Amino acid sequence: MVKINSILAASALGLSVLAHPTIKHNNRSFCPVEERDVLRRGDTLTSRATIPKATTWNPPSNMVTALNQVWSQTMKENPDGLKDKNWITDQLVANNGNINYCVRWNHKGKSTAADRASTVTALQRSLQKWVDVLAGFEGFPITKANVKVVGYAVKDKSLIQGDTSGLDIYTTVDGDGVPECDVRCYRGAHLDGNLNECPGGKDRRYDISLWLDESLEGQMGGYGYNWGQELGPDYFLQNVKSDNIHILLHEMGHGFGLLDFYDWVPSGQTSFVMMAGSAMEITEFDAWMLRDWYRKLKVQRGW
Repeated sequence: MVKINSILAASALGLSVLAHPTIKHNNRSFCPVEERDVLRRGDTLTSRATIPKATTWNPPSNMVTALNQVWSQTMKENPDGLKDKNWITDQLVANNGNINYCVRWNHKGKSTAADRASTVTALQRSLQKWVDVLAGFEGFPITKANVKVVGYAVKDKSLIQGDTSGLDIYTTVDGDGVPECDVRCYRGAHLDGNLNECPGGKDRRYDISLWLDESLEGQMGGYGYNWGQELGPDYFLQNVKSDNIHILLHEMGHGFGLLDFYDWVPSGQTSFVMMAGSAMEITEFDAWMLRDWYRKLKVQRGW
């Protein structure tokens, strides 16, 4: 199994994004989900997680040691993580909860209007699950995420069927031949807020990308970081109406800065969505890991 190395130490710090805005494998490491683990644990991987609300830092005593271990490991793998200003948390705060997606449609299947509507709903539902565990914690100002898909990048416009009003359709490709959205409109490449070169202006920006890439078809896994999530189109579209699209939730977690756990396990913790294959949904331990990130970002940012 492959682990996020140094949480991709190059990270999406402003300069790093500007230097490598379109390289497909920049800041990415594959997150495999062991299908045998999912099947073996199927009787326990149901929607049972209860996550109590929290307004202050007061994790359960049986999680304290594990949370300290996780943060120590986070700083080893990503020592400059708190300086990175493109985490999904940053995007939510900067945009008052409004997150714009651009979809990189890298496969031969056609995108129907119904699929596109289901995609927006799935992204909204999944991101809201992460927002819910932060809402009200240490003054986190967002209670509702508002997700819009503002663009699609495709090799051939004929793949986008039906009504495309409100969408920017891109047909350019990156150096690997993957359809890419207009970097001039990517918030992460313009952390100074200057989106004057984006043809549609700030309202047509995208904060994050969803890559549906045929290279991942048939695979249980994906990629994720604060640039977005990459999944197999077959997995995503087959599960798009599921309440918990667990690989999507896992990859979104990386966008908030959360680690992978392929070669170690925090003390006393056996089931949480960031430990791929051990949970199908966000759990209380995932919630406290994210809250730990937020309280530290809050100090760093002066929120």
